[in-house]
Amino acid sequence: MIVMINTVKYICRTGLNFILAGMLLCLSSVAFGQQPAELYKTASQLYKAGQFEQAAADYEKIISRGYKTAEVYYNLGNCYYKQNTLNKAIVNYERGLKLAPQDEDIQHNLAIANTKVVDKIVPVPTLAILNAWDSFVSIRSSNGWALLAVGFIWLALVFFAIYLFVGIRKVSFSLGSLFVIVSLVFIGLAVKQSNKEQQADAAILMVSNSFVKSAPDANGNDQFMLHEGVKFQILDRVGEWSKIRLADGKVGWIERSSYEKI
Repeated sequence: MIVMINTVKYICRTGLNFILAGMLLCLSSVAFGQQPAELYKTASQLYKAGQFEQAAADYEKIISRGYKTAEVYYNLGNCYYKQNTLNKAIVNYERGLKLAPQDEDIQHNLAIANTKVVDKIVPVPTLAILNAWDSFVSIRSSNGWALLAVGFIWLALVFFAIYLFVGIRKVSFSLGSLFVIVSLVFIGLAVKQSNKEQQADAAILMVSNSFVKSAPDANGNDQFMLHEGVKFQILDRVGEWSKIRLADGKVGWIERSSYEKI
């Protein structure tokens, strides 16, 4: 009898411990889930109060915890712009634009920030049809294209169900097949846009100025100078040096510590 009572007590105590642990886990999860929202609210209040440095610190915390959205990057870019920190403003606007390519607010503020960049790079002309295609793909984010693909897959399933069970066979099968094809097109667009979003070869110069060298060496010849905020593509890396290409086609080498990837 005593053994049975002790066993029951042990089971109850163990069960209670599990319940308490589960409650604590749930509470901590809720607290963690609320924290970014609270930080965002605080950061917004600080921004409205003109405390841009403190607001930027809170937005940085939100991003460091994995909550990377176009809106957060946009607000962070605004904080840095208000502090006249041009390089950080531009890199955050660019990051936001990768997530929301058609966001007019981000486009507008990025354009304003770029007017303050010393280097005025004139891009190499490209075919109009290629520009139109890139613009079309960028109408939506990869998630946006993926959601459209899922929607059309469901429509296809509905029409295939009608084909099987209702009897409007020819029209429903044709529409179902069409929607499958359309969904596949959207999947392709989602993949293309995702690859574009994930590209890590675009960067912004973060130092006030830097000479672009002819070779990956501090003793290499100075080809030209770049100033903070300018955007370029990373072509290659050798040690602590990166080979870059500007939008106008110029190529050279700069130190890896002088830029941040978008």
